[in-house]
Amino acid sequence: MSDLMMELPDTVSDARGTFRAWVMARESGDGKFEGWLEFVPTDHDTSAVYETTIEVRADDQATVALWASQLSHVYAEGALARATLQRAPTAASQLLFSLEELVQALDRRSPQIDRIGEAEITADANRLRACAMQRLALLRPRSRNPMS
Repeated sequence: MSDLMMELPDTVSDARGTFRAWVMARESGDGKFEGWLEFVPTDHDTSAVYETTIEVRADDQATVALWASQLSHVYAEGALARATLQRAPTAASQLLFSLEELVQALDRRSPQIDRIGEAEITADANRLRACAMQRLALLRPRSRNPMS
């Protein structure tokens, strides 16, 4: 299973579009940790996620996190140029997309004051949004949250 280590602060772009850069990591079969970058379209098109091959191997996850914290925008641009289309989005990518889409949909919701039960519906929607935001914060603890 791969984990999202962090989201780089700036988007990167090329002819394929504009992307958020996520640093991903996982434990390999030999007990080492591997890190790579995933590029996720800013328009949430989960069919067009690009990823690099393994960019770093380390003895522990903390070393991968240290490597990730030192990546520059120029590095991310070069990595995007090397990245290839991912066959299927990772579970982490799919979950983050789903949660972000849920929050965006709730933010677009317009209360209908004259509808019976609207106060309860609005309260439920607000609770659901708060829960989704908490889950996003847990899944992306080192990244900026673009939805706050």
